[in-house]
Amino acid sequence: MHTIDPAADLKLVAVDMDGTFLDGSGAIPQEAWQVIADLQERGVHFVPASGRQFATLSEQFARLGELSIIAENGTVVMRGDTEVYSNIIDRQPVQTVINAVRAQGELDAGLVLCGRRTAYVERADEKFARAVAPYYRAVKVVDDLQEVADDVIKMAVNVGTGQVKELAAVLDVELQVVISGSHWVDAMNHGVHKGLALGRLQQSLGISAEETAVFGDYPNDLEMMGQARYSFAMANAHPLVAEAANFTAPANTEHGVLQVLRAYLEGRTTLN
Repeated sequence: MHTIDPAADLKLVAVDMDGTFLDGSGAIPQEAWQVIADLQERGVHFVPASGRQFATLSEQFARLGELSIIAENGTVVMRGDTEVYSNIIDRQPVQTVINAVRAQGELDAGLVLCGRRTAYVERADEKFARAVAPYYRAVKVVDDLQEVADDVIKMAVNVGTGQVKELAAVLDVELQVVISGSHWVDAMNHGVHKGLALGRLQQSLGISAEETAVFGDYPNDLEMMGQARYSFAMANAHPLVAEAANFTAPANTEHGVLQVLRAYLEGRTTLN
């Protein structure tokens, strides 16, 4: 396991959520709040960077006040209530994905259309609602997704265990299709990812890769690794992420992000 050089002039720390910053039960560790406060006192921006919805992340970190957030796998970046960046999908690919998901009779698939601030679904059953709830707090049930007039920045499909690769293969559309979790497949415009979003945020804040640390575990975190000198793959990370990162942090179940950040804040070159 590795640490951050105590002499490093960090100005931004970006963290993936599931499998990275959140603990084994999917919660923010209680001790995280003090670590974040200590970072902010030093002038370091703490940035959640997730496939989760902006409304969800904003609610989870509401106690911190104005915060920079990379949401929806990098399709939208917010600084407080101000939009720094977003990337809108053309209407035709949206319609194609809606029809493709509807046609998957053998797969238990449910589609979420992600607008900038609100998500839209046409499935209202309890099973699908439970799957959506942790990631999308602002959700509107509609009769027909084809009739949604809002700008769509991402589409997320929830499927059953072991079905993500099968579902990704049938989304024959001119979009970037990414497996973002064990039950989720995301579709967004090509070239859009957390790395691009982080780059836009760094540019807006005047922060370089040398002044940035990132933490991630899944392939949708890959591009973020190239935006930071201190790129950390969690010990439980996907092999592709482990290969791309410059450093390794303990697993999320061991609060690995917090271990690394505490060591930096305390000027240590070893973890506890």
